[in-house]
Amino acid sequence: MFTDLLLYSALITEAVKNGILQANEYVGIIEIVSMISSFGLMFLTLILAFYTRNLAIEAKRTREHQTNPNVIITAIHDDDRPTLMVLVIKNIGNGLANNIRFESSVPLCTSFGIDKPTLRDPRLIDSGPLVTGIPSLGPGECRRLNWGQPYALIQSIGSSIITIKCKCENSSGEQMPPSICSIDIESFKNCTGHGSIELRAVKALEGIHEQLKRIKL
Repeated sequence: MFTDLLLYSALITEAVKNGILQANEYVGIIEIVSMISSFGLMFLTLILAFYTRNLAIEAKRTREHQTNPNVIITAIHDDDRPTLMVLVIKNIGNGLANNIRFESSVPLCTSFGIDKPTLRDPRLIDSGPLVTGIPSLGPGECRRLNWGQPYALIQSIGSSIITIKCKCENSSGEQMPPSICSIDIESFKNCTGHGSIELRAVKALEGIHEQLKRIKL
């Protein structure tokens, strides 16, 4: 009987040892799983922080794009004077443009004449906004400069493309990326310049008036 008690005691002791070992192993697995979960959570947190930062940067860029100025220069037909080409400086951005300056690849000149007999020598543009700059332009505001007549300009610059760099600052004094604009006269060949509706209406009324005068005479 005493021997049986010793045997049972040994078995119980062994069972307790095995239980303790299994418990330790279980605790070790839990710790490993907990560590992996912690690293995974930390990784997901970093991804979320990175994504949130990118969203904030993109939102800031969008706001700046919506409130920053953008000054350009283009060559167009004058609506009220179809034989004349004008240079239009315009702020197409949504913010105030300050301290506007221009750099041209070649000196700009005006040229007038609709044919050879009326052709005049080109005249250097040595004053005005292209030379002195513009203190400020609000959104949508512009300056219009007489550039010349197509025939004379073709004789003057031919197929050359003139590059003009437009620089400006926003309302906070921050320098904006320059706009690089190109103007030419070659692309206007065989293009028609129609007057505005208002101009055509005035000319039509003048024609009617002249006809009425002839009838009265």
